[in-house]
Amino acid sequence: MQFFSLENKITNIPEIPFMKKFFTILVIAVVHSVVTKIISSITLSVVTANVHNVQMPLMGRLLMLISKVFYFPVITMAFYPRQLFPGNLVIIPLFINSLLWALIIYIVAVLIKKFVTSR
Repeated sequence: MQFFSLENKITNIPEIPFMKKFFTILVIAVVHSVVTKIISSITLSVVTANVHNVQMPLMGRLLMLISKVFYFPVITMAFYPRQLFPGNLVIIPLFINSLLWALIIYIVAVLIKKFVTSR
């Protein structure tokens, strides 16, 4: 019977602090990845629709800026060799970028929570 009680403790993920943190960071990364893909699709649509205009509308320029921010630093600064990720394999550096964003967001959230609770 002791084996089953030990198994219940191991499979109860919220009780394991590391796993809870890991899944929180993973969820933030997936949300960032999805939002990045949606913003990029909208940006591509707006820019393509206005390709023959002399000047890009404000919305197009704003969407391009937002895309660059979401892709910073891995994609914007090209910190990966493109030859290693041809075609659809570009999703690997994109997800690494999202994981980096998620880690930074998580650390900032923890620091804010500690700062607020210390006051």
